Amino acid sequence: MSTITEKQPSIHRLFSKLIENQTLQHAYLFEGVAGAGKKEMALWVAKALFCPHYSEEQQPCGKCHQCQRIDTHQQPDIIEIEPDGLSIKVAQVRELKEEFSKSGVESKRKLFIIEDVEKMTQNAANSLLKFLEEPDGDVTALLLTSAKQRLLPTILSRCQIVHFPVRPLSERIVELENRGLTLSQASLTARMTHDAAKAVELAQEEAFQNLVQTLWGWFKLLAKRDEQAFVYVQTDLMGAAKDRETYHQVVDLLIIIYRDLLNLTYSEQVQPAFLNHEAELKKIADQMSSRQLTAILELLLAAKKKLNSNVAAQGIFEDVALQIVSI
Repeated sequence: MSTITEKQPSIHRLFSKLIENQTLQHAYLFEGVAGAGKKEMALWVAKALFCPHYSEEQQPCGKCHQCQRIDTHQQPDIIEIEPDGLSIKVAQVRELKEEFSKSGVESKRKLFIIEDVEKMTQNAANSLLKFLEEPDGDVTALLLTSAKQRLLPTILSRCQIVHFPVRPLSERIVELENRGLTLSQASLTARMTHDAAKAVELAQEEAFQNLVQTLWGWFKLLAKRDEQAFVYVQTDLMGAAKDRETYHQVVDLLIIIYRDLLNLTYSEQVQPAFLNHEAELKKIADQMSSRQLTAILELLLAAKKKLNSNVAAQGIFEDVALQIVSI
């Protein structure tokens, strides 16, 4: 349990106090970026509530039958729901409605953990709203989201909102190094995701490594204002970026590079994400103005919005190439 106490110490202290004083409310919304520790905190609360050995040091034991069942998602009084595909579907909503109406199997207490709650269908959201308006019995709901703005205002108004702040980049890099990544790997993947497990997975993926190398080749053409950058999209880039996730990674990687270039125009002490190319990046930064870099970043952010709107990726990348070469 040390991970969450280190990742979000103030939130850990808050819930330790609430549990100690038996003042836990019936509904909380955990909101923050992926990897900020929302699910870990929800499971910590579950263990703190159900562990018979919850100690004066405000930690569940992590070893007892209850803690082990929570780890393996087999505690019958803890209901966990997450999207099935792109949304939380009707069958899951039915289960949720049924569980709302039942008392605990082994005790009076029930706990609901609903991940990506913003992906609920309208019917699911209405069912949830009914519970939030009329909680029945010793029931607590922990709603987890990385897109609070997509939730109904009526749901937001009935939850205690707990914001999970982003950990400093330096701390995330150290954590990834402690997990076995090189400084170079950690420096890049820590900027790609706040989720340490996902960052390690990315660093070990051959496809991601290939994408990074291909993207760097594209960036060098863009930096030289070489019109071959347009052709490179079809001949190389689209072969490495093959689905929606990797399309977004292409834009994210470019944003990371150009953001580092912008920072390097103000300070040479900046440690860029692409550490293996640090000297080259500093040289490129010396040749570009902050105005140019800001314009490119605005262009890339607009490209990211287009990807979210299902515009064809190749067309977006080709347009990015043409515009950057002409800036």
